Amino acid sequence: MENQLAKSTEERTFQYQDSLPSLPVPSLEESLKKYLESVKPFANEEEYKNTEAIVQKFQNGIGEKLQQKLLQRAKGRRNWLEEWWLNVAYLDVRIPSQLNVNFGGPASHIEHYWPPKEGTQLERGSISLWHNLNYWQLLRKEKLAVEKVGNTPLDMNQFRMLFSTCKIPGITRDSIINYFRTVRNGRFGKWEKHTFCAKRVKDIPQVTLQCCVEAEFLSLM
Repeated sequence: MENQLAKSTEERTFQYQDSLPSLPVPSLEESLKKYLESVKPFANEEEYKNTEAIVQKFQNGIGEKLQQKLLQRAKGRRNWLEEWWLNVAYLDVRIPSQLNVNFGGPASHIEHYWPPKEGTQLERGSISLWHNLNYWQLLRKEKLAVEKVGNTPLDMNQFRMLFSTCKIPGITRDSIINYFRTVRNGRFGKWEKHTFCAKRVKDIPQVTLQCCVEAEFLSLM
């Protein structure tokens, strides 16, 4: 898998970021048309007609003023949506991230976890950590191949927060910092993102040993 992910030796993972075009602002007409298309399957005829009337009123009223404000915002940002999306979709959400938000990511192969077996949490957790750290090293060294549509590179910025990124709970909005934690017997251990290094951790047994040391340390606290 690593050979496939690192197949690009000439291109760096983030080398096209500065040359990507800014996120365009769709026209008001296009946005409202797509909104009505998304509503139609869920509304009966009367509800849809009422929605059309509301949309028309919005378009002829405050909609145009808001569109101009959006265009003005886009002039000073390469991605006018990014900050809003991060806050609304992730940091303002008051439900657990696991399953509700972060339901995907890099992981080991299924054979590393199947069949279920008692007493293998540390072993299988180490395997998962090892594969994740290998993927992290590809990102750190910018060896992860650039995703493209044909010959057109796509935005790879989302990969910058894939690892060593934690949400710290807030009352109305969470914040983001860079580290990850382990838990044993209700005690939390903090691992800085540079704790593991490919030059120091060569294989899965070494990761398991480090996890054992950390777990033992937490148990003695």
